[in-house]
Amino acid sequence: MTHINIPNSPDQMNQCFADAYNSGDVNRINALFEKEAKIVKYNGDIISGFEKMNEEHLNLLKLGGKMTSVNKYCIEAEDIAMLRADWKIETKNEKSEDITITGSSVELIRRQKDGTWLYIVDNPFGAN
Repeated sequence: MTHINIPNSPDQMNQCFADAYNSGDVNRINALFEKEAKIVKYNGDIISGFEKMNEEHLNLLKLGGKMTSVNKYCIEAEDIAMLRADWKIETKNEKSEDITITGSSVELIRRQKDGTWLYIVDNPFGAN
C-alpha cells in the first residue's frame, strides 16, 4: 500500500505536493485535494471534479523529473490558509535535454475535520 502524506499544518502542503509528484503516484497527488476542489490550468481554464483533476495530474506526471517547492508565505485564517510557493520541475525534453520548468503558485487550502489540510483551489501559475 502506498503511503499518502497529508499535511497536518498548512505550511507543509507544498512539500507534500512535491513529495507526491516525485513518487510518480497520481493517487498521492489526488489525495491532497477536496472532491470539488478547483484547479486553474496553464491556459486559465478552471476544472473541478475527480475525473478532470485526475486527468490533469496524470498529464503533470508525464513531465517526469523531480519537483521542488518552496513556500514563500502561508497565511492562516481560521480553517482556511492561503499559500504562495515557488516550484520547479527538473526533467528532460523529448530530445533528452535537461530542462527546468518553473512557476509561482497561489493556493487555498482548508482544514478538514480530522485536522489535516487539503486543497480547495490550486493555481500553479497564479503568482507568475
